Amino acid sequence: MFSYEQAEFVYEPYPICLIKNVLPDGLYDTLSRAYPDISLFEYKPKLGDKYSLSERNNKETYLRFIEANPEWARVRDYIKSPAFIEQTLGFLTAHNVDLGLGDYAVRRLNGKAKASLASRLARRTELSARFEFSMMGGQGGHIRPHTDELTKLVTLVISMVQPGEWDTGWGGGTQTCLPKDRSLIYNQVNRYLEFDQVDLLENYDFNPNQCLLFIKTYNSWHQVSPIHAPPNSPMRRSLTINIERLT
Repeated sequence: MFSYEQAEFVYEPYPICLIKNVLPDGLYDTLSRAYPDISLFEYKPKLGDKYSLSERNNKETYLRFIEANPEWARVRDYIKSPAFIEQTLGFLTAHNVDLGLGDYAVRRLNGKAKASLASRLARRTELSARFEFSMMGGQGGHIRPHTDELTKLVTLVISMVQPGEWDTGWGGGTQTCLPKDRSLIYNQVNRYLEFDQVDLLENYDFNPNQCLLFIKTYNSWHQVSPIHAPPNSPMRRSLTINIERLT
């Protein structure tokens, strides 16, 4: 379902990869047009200024939407399959990013869970994957600088706007950054900072049918600066996929 052929890696200060044309054109067009309405989302001011719909935010609404939309249900089923995790981890290993997971098991979950007793006794890693519909408004939508939750291993952010719908001059790109106070670089527990507390490193424009993949590390600082789009502009719509370790 996903193509990682058009991939460009940057390895410092942590591995991040821009992948163009990640979905077949027809599927991308269908999914972006069938993106859920903002009325289904939960507002998340703690993270910045964004809206979320997922198995953790408005779970029942999320499940009803997925089951009512066959194409999105197919995407959900693939993301939760061993094939998706194997494809993604194999792609990373082939580009010198080996997470050292060894023998792992994949569990399909619809919420939070702990690793099974059998896996803990066998010291075998259990992985799961989930996705979130995420939107930010054109007037000030943002995500504050952070490094992601401790259980996350890999994050993929896939844009969900139609060609010509989003002007990159408005902003909305994902940016890598580092704290100005370098003593704060180590951030395994995902402390958030303010925009004026970080130095920008790189900006990845928000373009249709692209994926930004990055690895959770102690210094995987990233953000989305406040968006400045004209009134009545579209929302910045994306699909955020996480591969996580169960503990």
